Amino acid sequence: MSGGRQERPPRTAAEWWTFAVSVALVGLVAGLIVLSWATGPSGPALLEAGQSGPVVRTGSAYRVPFEVRNTGGEPANNVQVVAELVIDGTLEGEGEQSVMFLSAGERETGAFLFPADPDLGEVTISVASYSEP
Repeated sequence: MSGGRQERPPRTAAEWWTFAVSVALVGLVAGLIVLSWATGPSGPALLEAGQSGPVVRTGSAYRVPFEVRNTGGEPANNVQVVAELVIDGTLEGEGEQSVMFLSAGERETGAFLFPADPDLGEVTISVASYSEP
């Protein structure tokens, strides 16, 4: 019985190629992560909301689709999106939506329902508040 270690055969060309490709892929992923971190948006959350499509009648209500997006660098919690429908100077409908979380660069969609036709007046959609995580 020998107490020494067995000698390992030299690595094959396929093993060296596999190793080189693996190192290159890991380096590429690490480089992309650093690049994304260095060039990504910075600063507080910048939230924007607005109508994202045409008004559609659904039953007795009018559906107004909206989109809220975070163009800032920080995430936002509990984003409150509000909408108002004013026809001939009279508030005909209002609504509020809550988006639980928006990370930097993320978008969420939803819809407000109004009893009157929004095409007869003006719909205002805006972000009312949010909290920092």
